[in-house]
Order: sequence, then C-alpha cells, then structure tokens
Amino acid sequence: MAGTRIVTDSTSCLPPELVEEYGITVVPVGLVIDGKLHRDCIDITLEEMCRRIVTMDQQPTTSAVSPGEFVTAFNHLAESADGVVCILVSKALTATQESAYLARRMVRSQHPGLDIRVIDSRTSAGALGFIVLEAARAAAAGRPLEEVVAVTRDMVSRVYYLAALDTLRYLINTGRAPRSGGVGEMLGVKPVIGFVDDTGMTEVVARVRGRRRSLARVAELVGRYVDGGQPIHLMVHYSDGSDDAEELAALVGERYPCVERYLTPYSPVMVGATGPMVGISFYQ
Repeated sequence: MAGTRIVTDSTSCLPPELVEEYGITVVPVGLVIDGKLHRDCIDITLEEMCRRIVTMDQQPTTSAVSPGEFVTAFNHLAESADGVVCILVSKALTATQESAYLARRMVRSQHPGLDIRVIDSRTSAGALGFIVLEAARAAAAGRPLEEVVAVTRDMVSRVYYLAALDTLRYLINTGRAPRSGGVGEMLGVKPVIGFVDDTGMTEVVARVRGRRRSLARVAELVGRYVDGGQPIHLMVHYSDGSDDAEELAALVGERYPCVERYLTPYSPVMVGATGPMVGISFYQ
C-alpha cells in the first residue's frame, strides 16, 4: 500500500536496527582520501578512519552525496510509496541538498506521482537521526505526507547536538571553524562544539582543560537547552571506542531520566571532518 517513506544521509548515526525497523533509506556521504572517493560506511569503516587519520599527511575531504545515489533511492521508493520526505545534514556544511533537488527533478519525469520533499535538518549526527526517527514513526503510523513534513519541521527546532573534540584542528582545516578557535590547543584545552541554534553551523560552546572535564562539561551543558524536571531522548556517539561514550551516557543519565537511549558510532566521514570525538544528541 502506498504511503510515505523517509530518506536521510549517513551522518544521521541511527542504530541499524531502527533503520531496518522503519524502512529508512540511508544514502552515503563521500570521503576523499588521497584523491580516491570512499562511500561512507560502505567503502571505509570507522575503525579504519580512526586509525588512518592520526597519521595522514593531508586531511581527507568530504564529498556531498551524489545525485545518482538519490536517483537510485527515489526510483526504488517510487515502487512502494507516493511520498518521500528526504531529511539531510545541514546545508550550511555540504552540497548534499543540492544533489537531492537535482535528483528530484530527474525522477519527476519517470514518476510524476511521487511527491518528494527535501528538508534541511540544520544539524547532523543523532540530532538529525532523531528528526528522521520521529518522521519515520509518523510515516509508519500511516500519517499523510503533510503531517509527516509537519512532524519533521517541528523536530528541527527541538533537537540539540554537543560534542567534545580532541582538537579543533580538523574543523579549522576544512573551514568549519574559525582559525581563532585554535587558541588554547597547546594548553590542553578541549573544545566542546554543537548545533544549538537555527544557523545550521557548528559553534564552539565551551572550552575545558582535559578530557575527563570535557565529558562532564558536555553533561552540564544539557541543562542549558532542556527543562531539568523532564525526561529526554538521548543518543550518545563515539569514534575510537565506546568507553568515553558510556561514561558520558552515565553522566547525563545521573541528571536526566531518558525516554529512550542509544549508543552509536560516528560515521567515518564525520571523524574525517572533526577527528576523534564523543558527543550527544538529545531533545525533550
């Protein structure tokens, strides 16, 4: 029976079991290493990315999802759906949305009855993932396309993302953080970055000396964006091992009851852009 299906990109950090349960289509962002294009989570693993990035002479660059990936996804969904909500990483960071719009124009001639909506999440990681998940739940409940779009847009304004980085060097190299943000690197200061407003850009929200303190600071910062008396939805992300993520999950759990909680790895593309990190996505 026709209905609405959800498409997102590989930076959404959704647990595979949820992707399968709700039939979410995930298209891979690209990562260029030494001139060779790798599809996120397909041609390169997180473990390989974490191992290679610390010794690379030249930092890898990210590449938008290709129009062809979207064309393939949309054509496939046209067989079982009459509506598609395509929810993507912040357009301030990548040209992925332009690829989706181009693909939509290409698919219309073959499937004029397929209504494709492309939505800017203005975020990434599990914050994007939670938007996608709630849209998928609405679609699975049989809600019409316009209602799924309304749920999606409401979630965009509700989700937050925070991450403790080892260094800002990688983000500065890719132009996603100002060079002035590198002040303090030699003093062991760890930056905490986030998507915490409607700009769609990452910003430095805190600087903390030392790794352990940076995790505690991330947990403290949650209170800046939610009501402490209410439970939250939480996703915790890790790059090189889950120990820090488990510690961070415990720190947040001490302060806030969780409606749902997931522990998920970052994608290789995300580590290629930021270097090693641990982070959380949440909403209330």
